[in-house]
Amino acid sequence: MDQRLTTIPARRGAAAHVRRGQTVRVVNTHGDQVVDTWAFNAADMTEHLSMEHSRAGILKVAPRVGEALLTNRRRPILTLVEGTSGGVHDMLMAACDRWRYEGLGCTAPTTIARITCTPPCRASAAMCRRRPTR
Repeated sequence: MDQRLTTIPARRGAAAHVRRGQTVRVVNTHGDQVVDTWAFNAADMTEHLSMEHSRAGILKVAPRVGEALLTNRRRPILTLVEGTSGGVHDMLMAACDRWRYEGLGCTAPTTIARITCTPPCRASAAMCRRRPTR
């Protein structure tokens, strides 16, 4: 079993190809900050993890261990196998982005670029598109 450890610096992203049955463990080693997580179908990057579809599928706002998270096509893409954060796995709050911070009154482009979560997701997705799937 491949057990690579990847450290993801704050306000950055990482990508990993994960096959059916494989496990990814996400551990926040500093503080209580959320870890925004995205998942894409490697065969069709337009199919992706969707919290609104997942909430409708599990009929709750937070998943429990063993429950599948769904794509925008209502198909399982991830399953929560363990939850050790001590908090609730939030599926209501969207990942932060430029428009959120602008709406809150922050207009400094360098500050917005430094604190948003969406650009690292896009960069990671671009890495997946360039990587061959084995």
